[in-house]
Amino acid sequence: MAMNEMDPAAALAQAQQLKTSVDRRSHWVVRYQLAYGTVSFAMVLTLGLLRGPLGVGLSMGLWMSAILVLSVYAARQPVAHRGMAATHGVMIGVWAVLYGIVLGFGVAFFRGELVWWLPGAVLVALPGFGAAWVTARRVRA
Repeated sequence: MAMNEMDPAAALAQAQQLKTSVDRRSHWVVRYQLAYGTVSFAMVLTLGLLRGPLGVGLSMGLWMSAILVLSVYAARQPVAHRGMAATHGVMIGVWAVLYGIVLGFGVAFFRGELVWWLPGAVLVALPGFGAAWVTARRVRA
């Protein structure tokens, strides 16, 4: 029987089996998003609490290294679940807005003050953690 001649029940069963397989193999996205949130937290805290070139150098070295590792990790994965690109885009967009706000006000008014940078780092980490939660529910991780 050719593929286009498959009975509807068999086609539906095959589609469900394929979806389950893709979801199972998409758990890497949750790990990626958790790592993104964790590194965001560390980068913002380092940038805010360490003054001058040391803070900038350490935080950007950490950030660039992490993004390189995460990019290579993502590129090596065989599958991604449906909706992953949209979730990723929202995560990056919200992250960028929060990062800009925390960094803008922090550098202008709260340089080196833990009372600003600790909650700011948590806030900037939330898009990664939130996306991981959404993805985990979507792929039943």
